[in-house]
Amino acid sequence: MIDYFVLFIPGSIIGAILGVVLGASMGAVGSGESAIEVVAQLSSALINFAIGMAYYTWFHASKGGATLGKMAVGIKVVRSNGARLTKARAFGRYWAMLLSSFTLGIGFLMAAFTERKQGLHDMICDTLVVDRWAFTDQPQLQRRELGTVTVLVLVLTGLLSLVGLALLVFAVGFIAKMAS
Repeated sequence: MIDYFVLFIPGSIIGAILGVVLGASMGAVGSGESAIEVVAQLSSALINFAIGMAYYTWFHASKGGATLGKMAVGIKVVRSNGARLTKARAFGRYWAMLLSSFTLGIGFLMAAFTERKQGLHDMICDTLVVDRWAFTDQPQLQRRELGTVTVLVLVLTGLLSLVGLALLVFAVGFIAKMAS
């Protein structure tokens, strides 16, 4: 969730800038309004995709092996033998993570049922998500309990999910009422 918000901010700024620039340039050429919207949204989506891919690849291959969100909750990504990820493996893990997403999240849910708590993307790429102190010279610092930031993120994510569900139910009810 932390990484989502970290990526949301530059993505929104870039999307807004792109919308203004493309709107002005395509409007000057005489393109229709719907064409401008489609090109702006497609361009923004591709740029956001590239930013996300670079973000996850770079951070997972970094010395710490963790994105800003993973750092905040005290975890990192390593090879199954504890080695640091190469850029190529981190890049592949990003694509495998998309596969886990495209299976309606089942690829992520698999982690709850596997011995080493690996999702589909981790199995494909031979990676593990571990405590930040695992595979270091101070493994005794590892914690089994959830940290404060982790609990806070889980609670906020749960609350945001409930608000989103409530809004969805409200919207469906409102549309059904309008249709009748």
